[in-house]
Amino acid sequence: MRRRSSSKLPIMLIGLVVVVGGFFLVRLISGFGANDPEDVVKAFYEYEQEGDFGSAWELFHPSMQARFTKNSYVTERSHIYMSHYGVTTFSYDVDGEEEVENFKMAKDAETFPTAFKMTVSQTFKSKFGTFTVKQDVYAVLHEEVWKVVWEYK
Repeated sequence: MRRRSSSKLPIMLIGLVVVVGGFFLVRLISGFGANDPEDVVKAFYEYEQEGDFGSAWELFHPSMQARFTKNSYVTERSHIYMSHYGVTTFSYDVDGEEEVENFKMAKDAETFPTAFKMTVSQTFKSKFGTFTVKQDVYAVLHEEVWKVVWEYK
C-alpha cells in the first residue's frame, strides 16, 4: 500500500495568510500610521532623533520646504546637533494638541484655516550638560495630508 505524502505547504500558506492578515488588522485597529496631526509631528521628531533629517524635511509643508533646500536643512540640522551640541540624538515629548483657526506661520505667509499646535520638548544630554529646547510646532493640512510648520512671527 502506498503512503500518501502529506504536504505541509497548504498549512504553511494558511498560517502565512493568517499572520499577514492579523498584522494588517492590528494596524487598522490601532491606527498605526494614521494620518492625524500628532502622528506627523511625532514622525518628524522620530526621524530627527534617528539623524534622518532628509525624511524629516519631507514632512514639512511646502511653505517650510521653500525656506530650506533639503540639502541645506540636512546639513544645518546635523551640524547643530553634532557640532554645536555635541550629541547624536535626543529624547522628545509632544504635549497638548490645541486647534488654532486662521493660523499664519509668518506675518506675510498664507493663512491655514485650521492648524493644530503642539509643544515639543527636546532634551539633549550634551558636553555642556543636559538641557531642553521647547518649541511650538504646528500641523496643517496640505492636499489632505498633515504637514509640519514652525512659527516665524
